[in-house]
Amino acid sequence: MAKGGRHLAPSKRSSAGRRRSGGIRLVSSRGRGSAERPRRRPVLTMRRDILRAMLFFLLCFLMLSPVRGCILADGDYIGMAKAQSIAVDDAGIPPDKAQNVRTDMIKIDGEVYYKVQFTGSVTDYRYIINAETGKILTQVFYRLDKTQ
Repeated sequence: MAKGGRHLAPSKRSSAGRRRSGGIRLVSSRGRGSAERPRRRPVLTMRRDILRAMLFFLLCFLMLSPVRGCILADGDYIGMAKAQSIAVDDAGIPPDKAQNVRTDMIKIDGEVYYKVQFTGSVTDYRYIINAETGKILTQVFYRLDKTQ
């Protein structure tokens, strides 16, 4: 017996001018000797599969939509450019001297803030600024070691 309850049987040859097949053919144990046609799927089954796929995509959309609300957007707040200018003005350096300026939106205890980092000539500056009011929450300065 072959896999799945099937066994190999020698093919029958007909002499009535039909096409002859040589070798071995695969026959199932259920319908030996009868020609098996592939079954067509009922229309209701196809409709059910289509509805199932539509339901799957709808559920995926609903599951992903709350994730979109967790992504922070800059539209309702003062803006990254304004937060950068607040930080550079507070540092007391000209805007063209600020190098490696990086601004990120972060959330701390449900409040949204801008984290602004940049480097001056000999100092590394880090600010956390309230995204709604523009008020500086924290500021940290690091002296850079330029002896290389």
